[in-house]
Amino acid sequence: MNLPNKLTMLRIIMIPLFIVCFYLPGAWTLGAVNGVDIQLKYVIAAVVFLAAYVTDTLDGNIARKRGLVTDFGKLMDPTADKLLTSAALIMLCRFEVMSTGNFLLPVFTIIIIARELFISGIRQLASSKGIVIAAKPIGKAKTTLQFFAILITLGCGQLFRAIGVPVDFILICAAVALTIWSGIDYTYASRELFNNK
Repeated sequence: MNLPNKLTMLRIIMIPLFIVCFYLPGAWTLGAVNGVDIQLKYVIAAVVFLAAYVTDTLDGNIARKRGLVTDFGKLMDPTADKLLTSAALIMLCRFEVMSTGNFLLPVFTIIIIARELFISGIRQLASSKGIVIAAKPIGKAKTTLQFFAILITLGCGQLFRAIGVPVDFILICAAVALTIWSGIDYTYASRELFNNK
């Protein structure tokens, strides 16, 4: 197994570690702001999430620069990304870390995961017909915005709640909007795949 693939597997292995962070003692705090305890476990989860994302950037760059692109990497790299994002969103739903609007997060999570599954299905359909659907800038922008929205929510959601400025909620909403937009864009661009001829 080459280095990029090892980094991809490392990212998958980090997902259980990321989940464990949410179950660290709630008594571990960085202090209180306006009566809101800033719990250390969410900051640690943000650090682990960031580290996992860094492996995503590294494995792709190394694979392309060194000519180490493999079928395994093509399959597992996006799968690892989806697993990490899904795990993060599910844990955010469970622990309500977002500064406001946590009741909407399950809906946002379903939209994001459903989009990923649907587009994966389109890619498989295209592959069965010998068509390769390349990653589009809007898809990459969606992934990047999702990452930053989740990272900011994990690391700063409690602080934003304390000061009454829902930056994390705004970022999550923007990520969901871009997720929907990119899903529609991919679907429209692939509309001929649904032709039975």
